[in-house]
Amino acid sequence: MSTHSHQTRSAWQTGFRGKCPRCGEGALYSAFLKVTDKCNVCGLDLSQEDAGDGAVPFIIIIAGTLGVGIGVWVMFTFNTGVWAPIAVAFPVVAAVVLFLLPKVKGLLIALQYLNKAGDTGGNTFDNDT
Repeated sequence: MSTHSHQTRSAWQTGFRGKCPRCGEGALYSAFLKVTDKCNVCGLDLSQEDAGDGAVPFIIIIAGTLGVGIGVWVMFTFNTGVWAPIAVAFPVVAAVVLFLLPKVKGLLIALQYLNKAGDTGGNTFDNDT
């Protein structure tokens, strides 16, 4: 275990940036959406995190709203068929989803750590001191 002192950081400072929720320095992910087992800076055990698919509903709402909005705008502004709004909105929605998914998942993991939450009523990070 590391001897770093750990001050409380906001979930936005750590999770949204993809950093360890305890030290704010180590990488949260080892690959795209693959949470690392242990922080390489402070040693926090992240193998038990359980954010699951919690980020997906938020991203569906955001990306869906943008996609529909852009599609309707393209359809009525340029008086096109159905193919044009789909062709324009699909890449935008895909880019928004790929951009936001790791950020929102990291935010949920950081909130889980800060609130000592777990899916069974206990602290997921209860080995943390």
